[in-house]
Amino acid sequence: MKALNVREISVSSTEPVTTAYAKDHLRVDISDDDTYIGNLITAARLYCERYLRLSLVQHTYRADLSGFYNCVTLPYGPVQSITHIKYYNTDLPSVLTTLDSNVYQLHNDTVTRAYGQSWESTYTRPDAVQITYVSGWKDTSSPEGFGEAVPMAIKQAILILVSGMYEFREDRIVGNLVIKNDTVDMLLAPYRNYQ
Repeated sequence: MKALNVREISVSSTEPVTTAYAKDHLRVDISDDDTYIGNLITAARLYCERYLRLSLVQHTYRADLSGFYNCVTLPYGPVQSITHIKYYNTDLPSVLTTLDSNVYQLHNDTVTRAYGQSWESTYTRPDAVQITYVSGWKDTSSPEGFGEAVPMAIKQAILILVSGMYEFREDRIVGNLVIKNDTVDMLLAPYRNYQ
């Protein structure tokens, strides 16, 4: 059975919504709360990424597998590139070997064996194959475009979350009811990844 263990290696500090843009949305003119608003943007983006099961900004992940498989779908896409695939060879069980990039191909978020190629044999261990990859919503026309290409509906959801957290520092209770804004879920739903 295919066991996939994924961990985050790094994340970009660039957010899809700037502090200045959020301040316009909040109608805040002073700079006293800039750091706080920046933290709210990060919290809102993290919520959206977990809900969507996607990366909105540039992330580097490492996925560990117990061996090579014909087809592996990498989580938290969209996957932009594979940095490298390393494996523990049966001949050298304590040495990580880098797999030649001609052996595999990336299509959407899925890694497959390239036509006419074969996988190497691996030593038996949970992290026998380690795939390091970069994901995030990227504007291909801009070299620094991670986050800029995030759809406006997702950015609006982030702004709504930020304004709710900024205005109400705790849950809003009316009588026995907790008030929830369903607009965020409606804005995010078309982009949610269900894999």
